[in-house]
Amino acid sequence: MDIAQFFYESFARRIVEQGQYGIVEYIVYGAIVLFLCFFLIYPVLNKRGIKFDYKFLLALLPFILFGSVFRVLEDMHVIARSANPFEIAYYFVTPGIYLMVAAFTLIALGISMLISKKTGKDFLKIWAAIGLIPSVPIAVFEIINFQAALGVLMVIALVAVISMAAILLFKKLGRELLKSNLNKAVMVSQALDGCATFVAIQFFNCGEQHPVSGFFLDFFPFSFVIVKIALVLLIMYYVDKEIENPNLRSFIKIIVAILGFATGTRDLFTLGVGTCL
Repeated sequence: MDIAQFFYESFARRIVEQGQYGIVEYIVYGAIVLFLCFFLIYPVLNKRGIKFDYKFLLALLPFILFGSVFRVLEDMHVIARSANPFEIAYYFVTPGIYLMVAAFTLIALGISMLISKKTGKDFLKIWAAIGLIPSVPIAVFEIINFQAALGVLMVIALVAVISMAAILLFKKLGRELLKSNLNKAVMVSQALDGCATFVAIQFFNCGEQHPVSGFFLDFFPFSFVIVKIALVLLIMYYVDKEIENPNLRSFIKIIVAILGFATGTRDLFTLGVGTCL
């Protein structure tokens, strides 16, 4: 196998054929994400005094929504896809869309901080407003075109029930893990991802692109939701216990929340518009 064939098989075939992710993609993309997050984004923003907390996550949500609903436009065949990184359509699907949304988010953050210095207004509010400008119209367009609104309501209801049950259980047990709003949001993000996938596959005959997820879904569908929530609780417990730097601790949690909300919201809207893979 020559180099061109290797790259096609490892990175392009999944985009072209809309197939499952491969192990090479998981390793390479995972390594890139970890490098960018912890060796570039965190050091730069932390040095500039950015506080990673619940308010930061709330301001970030419009950008997560933008990435998710923009990705669904390709599912609806409103925009094109491409496996060629030199074509704009490459940045409409994974992994290109993550790069596009990250660039937009960081540029908007820089602009917000500049405006904040000149006006004295909270940069987080300015930042969130910038994110809402493109995300809301796209989200409204897709909601208008929902074909499976019942499925969306099922997901939202399931997330609400599971999240409230977990919060009440930890409160009754006297545990502090789900006391903070940030920890609750992180748990909800993964519950959304798990529940959206579970409902889409179990009740609407949708497919799954991730082989690891597919293992649990084939074995016992709801186990995927249980595993997702259990794993995120373990991660937060470890982070709270072992990471001394509070800003780094919150940054890690926000990364986990981004992954949950991004895929969960995409799956939710994909289910809603009726274009499941």
